[in-house]
Amino acid sequence: MRQNYDKIFLQSISDQYDNLGKIDRFFLYTSGYENSNYYIRTREGQYVIKIFEGIEIKTENILFELEAMDFSHKSGIKTPSVLKNSQGELATEVDGKYVCVMAFVDGDNMHKQPLSDSLAIEVAAETAKMDQVLKHFKDGSKARQNYEWDLKCALILEKFVPLLPKDYDREIFKNVFAEYRKIKQKFLKMPAGLIHNDIVPHNWLVKEGKLKCIIDFSDMVFSPYIQNIAVALHLVAFAYNWNPGQAKLFIQKYSEINPLSGSELKLLYTLIKARMMSFIVEFNRWNVEYEVDQQRVETVNDNYKFLKKFIDFGQNRFDQLVGV
Repeated sequence: MRQNYDKIFLQSISDQYDNLGKIDRFFLYTSGYENSNYYIRTREGQYVIKIFEGIEIKTENILFELEAMDFSHKSGIKTPSVLKNSQGELATEVDGKYVCVMAFVDGDNMHKQPLSDSLAIEVAAETAKMDQVLKHFKDGSKARQNYEWDLKCALILEKFVPLLPKDYDREIFKNVFAEYRKIKQKFLKMPAGLIHNDIVPHNWLVKEGKLKCIIDFSDMVFSPYIQNIAVALHLVAFAYNWNPGQAKLFIQKYSEINPLSGSELKLLYTLIKARMMSFIVEFNRWNVEYEVDQQRVETVNDNYKFLKKFIDFGQNRFDQLVGV
């Protein structure tokens, strides 16, 4: 999980790269939950250091993530440029931790920010293009397996429902798990491939209303494409930026590039609820089993409200909205 590091440690990373120079300014990005990402400035330029802190993440997962990110960038997708170290490698090991250095992209993180229709449409197009590009990777065995943030594995979270705050309605979670069970086999038969799995506002960098970059491939999995849509729509249209109409715009634009079938869209309402449920249950578990983090506490409480609001919105209205 995200940690604090001093300038000496960050410089030891920078020193593994040719001609980066001495760090004269740095700070920790506080968006995101798993890895530690630092802005650094040297006389040579501006960069981002990513220190991989994921729970149970394996070396092969990290190397595959960087390979996919590098391939996406070179294929013209708006993703970070990963620098190679002095040994010509994308990943660097420092004090037993894997790190990478990326070129800095000037843009604003969109977490909890209003999202324009034009930006939602632009991100939808980039998501579809990325899904097409990542078809280059036919084998998902190096992506994270049995991963709690992969909706294929949503049922592994059911045992953590008792850890939720006492004032949370357990019946809501019971119903979401039951609905997910009913669609799971259909979901697993949908078209699948390597997906980013976290194309959400806190992973967008935006400048003057335009998308500059989609960051953070650490949740990358080999799963149905409709999962990528469910993950995005949760925080694009049905969370802080509550704007159901943007779900329709997002799906329409995505489908122009990477068509979605009616069978896929029929699963989407339940998949979005399952994603919201995952946010609540898993981040609450982290607070209980590790240490309480105020950012996660707020995320859990906020998403409990979003889940209830989305349930009240209802499947009929949602299906009509997206054209099912």
